[in-house]
Amino acid sequence: MTDTAPARRRSSPLFTIAVLVLIASLAVEAYLYFRPTADQPPPEAAAAIARGASQKVETFGDPSAPIKLKLYAPLTLDWHQKTIGLLRQYHDDHPGRIHVTLMPKGLKECDEEMNYSCAMLFINGENEFILPDGREVILEKRPNESYSTYNSEDVITLLDQLSANP
Repeated sequence: MTDTAPARRRSSPLFTIAVLVLIASLAVEAYLYFRPTADQPPPEAAAAIARGASQKVETFGDPSAPIKLKLYAPLTLDWHQKTIGLLRQYHDDHPGRIHVTLMPKGLKECDEEMNYSCAMLFINGENEFILPDGREVILEKRPNESYSTYNSEDVITLLDQLSANP
């Protein structure tokens, strides 16, 4: 009598494909179930709103100032709050130089005006600049991260540069 192992059955490729499709559909269903709805801000935004961050269009500065800034973003998020804080400080230190319009993402009129962009900061209608050190910055999306196209402090450098060269 010989001991032979039973031959191993190979699974059907159709069975493998069916299992993969089932797993993928479950993953999609889970994502759709747990994703935040459009009416719910992200957790960081909810926390900032709870701390008193505004969710309405605001302006500050001198309307006749030579430098006009328009920030369209989820204004309640910490990284945009840092930029806003620096702009408020700049206005306090240099009255009459800037006029800032803060446009919160999520308000229909702001979303339509900014063509549903993620986040953008315009200075006199432009958002791409060269800093005095030669570095190019694009004032869009999230600032202050290693992958960002600018830091909040870059905005102040640009304001100083524009003030020196009217």
